[in-house]
Amino acid sequence: MSQIYNYPVNFNIPKVAFYGKPAVSEPVKINRRDEFISSPLIDKYLNKNAILLEAKQNQRIKELMSAYNLPVKVNENAIKTLQDSKHMQNTRLIAINTYSSLPQELKKTVNPRQLQEAAMVHDVGKTLIPNEILNKKGALNPQEREIMELHSELGYELLKNRGFDLKTLDLIKNHHQNIEGTGYPAVSAGYKHGIDAQILSAADKYSALTEKRSYKEALSREQALSIIEEDVNNGIISPEVFEALRKAV
Repeated sequence: MSQIYNYPVNFNIPKVAFYGKPAVSEPVKINRRDEFISSPLIDKYLNKNAILLEAKQNQRIKELMSAYNLPVKVNENAIKTLQDSKHMQNTRLIAINTYSSLPQELKKTVNPRQLQEAAMVHDVGKTLIPNEILNKKGALNPQEREIMELHSELGYELLKNRGFDLKTLDLIKNHHQNIEGTGYPAVSAGYKHGIDAQILSAADKYSALTEKRSYKEALSREQALSIIEEDVNNGIISPEVFEALRKAV
């Protein structure tokens, strides 16, 4: 799997007649009932002390980390990067616009709130990945790759007792899974990679591909879509989800 894994929101503001003071060149303030716009989930769940407390109380996290002789330690650089990069916010915007571009019959299979909540916190597990792996400039070796791939399950474990419903937690845990069930973490034979999980996977990958990282430059829209289109050919996401993503971006 490739290691490289901003999106503007356009508002249609109606023109109205204006009488009185002349127009001034100030940004229009739009009153939107969007509880995600100020990133309250990120602010709440990227708290160092809360992460460390959850991690030290969680037996599964201890098992995952000890398997690679890693200390249960919070990567403060990862917290700052997740806050500053806007990756999870971008992923949320792409995901909800992809959902909006789906055919109506597929929309019925997706809960947009669960999708957005999962997108906003899907990479929280990276706060337990050592910085020398998370931001390595060169290619990861096989063991480093395995450690990096722990972040999905680590995020699930960090958040499973924090008030999220089971479906949202499933999306967080499986945002690097695919239709064939060959992604990570490992899943049972009966696992079904639903439309919502496919949307999150595709939005996360598109967002990451079009962002500059320590180990790569940002790709263009066309380059990112070309790479993700190969995921359709390889059975990773469905054609319907790719077409909705293409329209969304």
